[in-house]
Amino acid sequence: MNSGGRIAETALGRKKLIALIAIVAVCAGIAAGYSAKKAIWEGWVTDRLFQLRASFGPALPQERSPVAVIGLDQTALDSDKLSPIPRVLMTPVLAEAGQGLIDAGALALGYDFVFAYSADAFVDPITGEARLRGFDAPFQKFMFRNRERVFISHTEIGVPHRKFSAAAGTGGVRSVVISTDNDGVVRQHKPNLPLSESPYLIDALLSVASADISEQYTALPVSRLASSIPYLSLIDVLRMLESESGRHELRKFADGRIILFGGLLPYEDEHLYSDRFLPVMSSDEAETGESGRPRVQQQTAGVLILADLIGSVMSGRIAVSPPPGFLPGVTVLFAVAGALAGLFLPMMLLPLVAISGVVLGLVLSLIGLEFGLIVAPGMAPVACVSAIVVSAVGKIGILQRRQRSLVRLFGHYLAPDVIKQMAQSEQLPELGGETRHVVVAFIDIVGFTKMSEKLADRDVVRVVNSCFDAIGQVITAHQGYIDKYIGDAIMAVWNAPNTVDYPEKAAVDAAEKIIGLLDKMRSLTGQPALDLRIALNAGPVLVGDIGGEHRRSFTVMGTTVNTASRIESVAKDKKVRLAISQSVGDNLPRSYPVKEIWKGQLRGLSTDMTVYTLDVPQMYMENVVAVPHDKRKRGITNLLKFPR
Repeated sequence: MNSGGRIAETALGRKKLIALIAIVAVCAGIAAGYSAKKAIWEGWVTDRLFQLRASFGPALPQERSPVAVIGLDQTALDSDKLSPIPRVLMTPVLAEAGQGLIDAGALALGYDFVFAYSADAFVDPITGEARLRGFDAPFQKFMFRNRERVFISHTEIGVPHRKFSAAAGTGGVRSVVISTDNDGVVRQHKPNLPLSESPYLIDALLSVASADISEQYTALPVSRLASSIPYLSLIDVLRMLESESGRHELRKFADGRIILFGGLLPYEDEHLYSDRFLPVMSSDEAETGESGRPRVQQQTAGVLILADLIGSVMSGRIAVSPPPGFLPGVTVLFAVAGALAGLFLPMMLLPLVAISGVVLGLVLSLIGLEFGLIVAPGMAPVACVSAIVVSAVGKIGILQRRQRSLVRLFGHYLAPDVIKQMAQSEQLPELGGETRHVVVAFIDIVGFTKMSEKLADRDVVRVVNSCFDAIGQVITAHQGYIDKYIGDAIMAVWNAPNTVDYPEKAAVDAAEKIIGLLDKMRSLTGQPALDLRIALNAGPVLVGDIGGEHRRSFTVMGTTVNTASRIESVAKDKKVRLAISQSVGDNLPRSYPVKEIWKGQLRGLSTDMTVYTLDVPQMYMENVVAVPHDKRKRGITNLLKFPR
């Protein structure tokens, strides 16, 4: 395969990897988005959206509320008229107030009380006389006369006494149980169809009002219910019924409305409701009787919640689930956007993109409320952020893989340490460099010119590549760096650009290993006359980039390099495979069999120097007896001392 084909294949592989990461990120975003639906924190976010919506909405209701509440509050219980009466014996009073409201034009009444006891069952503990027999008759007659307009309640554990149930008739007793979300907050109601036959009080009163609702809905309150729902204390109703002007005011209050009776004593039948973060309406803005209303508590009275769940339907203040496919489509869209952002945008922009995705998702939910749709506020933002995280992590993996590939590929041309430094800094090094102590080696293929005359060009390249590959592996294994190829020679460096603890020893060990590979290289190339010549010199050099801004090369420069190339001529004259300068020999362990082979002034240099070799047989190109045979077998471990 040619280089163009390999590049195309690599590019295709990278595209496939990016596509795979994008798919995984989108799938992870969608899964995370769906897991956020109905999460315990999602309700809190929804309530905060109600708060935000209310802050931009009108301060006062746009139309008259279709529901009002009559409260048995502390003010009523402390009044002169009601304080002597136990709460369980207030049925005549409730009948009087209820009939007055029916006469005032109320559509229907709902009592959020469980009339579990009948006064007829109470007897004098001493005489056994049933002194209260017939006490509840007024309330029972009132319910009987207004069947299908008056409803009483039951709960999961409390049911009305049979006399009250009988008076209310079939369908006159309905449940006031309200369901909470998984965070314990009441927000929605699911009607039971048909409404007229539903077991719930909410549905029964909606049926009387001819409301049209057939699916689960969420009420959209605009202020705290305890401060905004039209409200009269029970004692106010009783007092209004005592005068014509009062009855006139009561007609203005009750006409056309659903009226709910309930207890508003602190800590009795209270629940967390979605109005908990909404503003409190001032007392002069809401419909309130002379006795005022109980103060706003952290939790909301159950009768007020019932009133809002009814009134929201009648006034259109509800939100329902969006059409099928809307939420999945939005979730997929946000997940795709997050995945693409994580893959293709700079890392430093991703936090801003994630925040933007969250804000956009919440804005979408807020807009949905204006159109009567509950768009789960957690799905889109979580899908977006999750996809960003997954794709960004994948991109980091790609970058690291690309960096490793860059080091591996260009390591054939540059030092891996130089490439890593450029990859980490993402810029080219400064031209010039630093002065370091290194060992420079020139490794030459002996007789290359004669050999190349006899071989075809392709075979010459094959021989050279085979030799250079074997030599290069040894250099790299001994911490060396191949600086450049010069025709049939290699220039190698130890202690640049990497750091080598004992560069002279590493270079000599590498040279001996390379020379030891001669037989293998001759067999591999089919050139029995092939030989090598290696020259080593140690000293200071300038290490770094040379060239210009458009083309440059990493190399070493200085007298040490020139001297190493001159030493190679000594090796040629003395017919040795390895020639080392005194600066190399001085830093070798004493166990190395160093032998002087030449002393004088090299061409181009002004000072004398001494050149050495290792006094072992394989370092000589001719049969030179260097040491006794018994010591020669020990090779480099012969303890031939070089005077230091």
